Amino acid sequence: MKKSPFGLSEWLINLKDRKLPVSSDSISRLRNQIKTPDETLDRMQRNIASEPMLAFAILNEANMVVAYKRNDIKSPIHAASMIGMNGLSKIFDKVAPYTRSRKESHQRAYWREVQISYEAASIARRWAIEKSASHADDVFWITFFRDAARWLLWFHAHEQMEQVTEQIRRGKGQIEAEQGVLGCSIDELSVKLYQEWKVPEIIIDSFFGEQTPTDEDLQHLAQLVHDQEQLPGFAEDKRITIIMNGPLILASCASKLAREANIIGWGSKNLPFYYRVMSAVIHARMGEVVQATHYACVEAANDYINDAKYPLACQLLSPALFTKSQAKPVSATKKITPLQALEQKLATITEPKARATLAMKAMLSLLKSSQPKIAVLRFSNNQNKLQPLLQYGFDLSLLKQIKWNSPSSVIDRLANKRVAVQLSEAKFSNTLTQLPQGAEKIFQPNGQLIMASSPLDADTTHIYWIHTSTQFNEQHYESVKRIVKLAN
Repeated sequence: MKKSPFGLSEWLINLKDRKLPVSSDSISRLRNQIKTPDETLDRMQRNIASEPMLAFAILNEANMVVAYKRNDIKSPIHAASMIGMNGLSKIFDKVAPYTRSRKESHQRAYWREVQISYEAASIARRWAIEKSASHADDVFWITFFRDAARWLLWFHAHEQMEQVTEQIRRGKGQIEAEQGVLGCSIDELSVKLYQEWKVPEIIIDSFFGEQTPTDEDLQHLAQLVHDQEQLPGFAEDKRITIIMNGPLILASCASKLAREANIIGWGSKNLPFYYRVMSAVIHARMGEVVQATHYACVEAANDYINDAKYPLACQLLSPALFTKSQAKPVSATKKITPLQALEQKLATITEPKARATLAMKAMLSLLKSSQPKIAVLRFSNNQNKLQPLLQYGFDLSLLKQIKWNSPSSVIDRLANKRVAVQLSEAKFSNTLTQLPQGAEKIFQPNGQLIMASSPLDADTTHIYWIHTSTQFNEQHYESVKRIVKLAN
């Protein structure tokens, strides 16, 4: 099996000389249009705009031909009009035809990513319109084409990109996940590839340019929104003001928001942060920003239709209707059990801590007759570190006194595999001596304890402690095992 590239230089070598994938139908159509004497560029626009890599190739060709006006050429239609029929005929040497098929997973993933880019571009354009900016269409194309390297990765490295996405769903940051699987961030790779391909400078600058906002800049802007019902304050820093008035902050934030909403869902806890930033940039209330974002998603669903994924606009209506992991509907006349309710809620939530919170609530509901106390712990194999994540009912002052990373044979057994055990009487007393130092103080003597663990990935394991001073029965134990399995 051929070894996958790893690291910035290996990916650059692997991708920079590849021809851009374009459907064979679009290539044939363009060949025929060029050969037809009375064909005009206006009649080619639909073909060019509907095939993203063809449009990207035309854009790059125009920016190589007209080197001193590179920043002026942002849309593929403008680019096609500048290079004319002769320039368009040169494009065929730079693209590779493929036959479009729904059965090919890498093609479905490629077109899914293209649709996400259309959604991001529509959001950025709508924000620009709300800001009364004169460059709304330019913002659309900058946002759209900044993802071209990502499309190429999904087409040629589908398996690795699936691994990246899965790690993000498991709670890792995007850059951390990309570097762990690819050996570099996709933004870094995009810049290097675009420099090789002579992509417009403004698209390259949307990653690490002087007017591209840093994480600190975004935090500064978010802090200007003190009350989501009020208009935000004004930035006093001159550099921040310049960034706010440029197109790149719109492109950067729209890309991040669209990707977050598609991977994690509209319930992602990170989305309000981008709404706050845009509230400051547009100088509008947060509610108006949210409304504009949702409206843009509807625009994208109407204007850019492909069957590779359900549009974000559909997920606004009901996420459970448009995800493969949706829970089975329960009859309105039948009472929903806590386990069924948990399964339904988990269908639309991927963030690990949020899933653990739902699991803890389900345990409290199912075990309420025993008045349980619950602690959820997070263990990192890479750091060999244990820390509390959630708790209910325990004495906080005693929890803070526990030396979580002191030697513990119990934690060693729980940290590496899926385990569930019920302890009572002598077993419970004996186990207390094997827990992290100080942990024995939080439990009541002669009580009972259920301990369960479930690995989230190669690094992270969630460990559950469920304690009662009365008794657990076999049904309680089975319910806990079921909940932990559902949540993780």
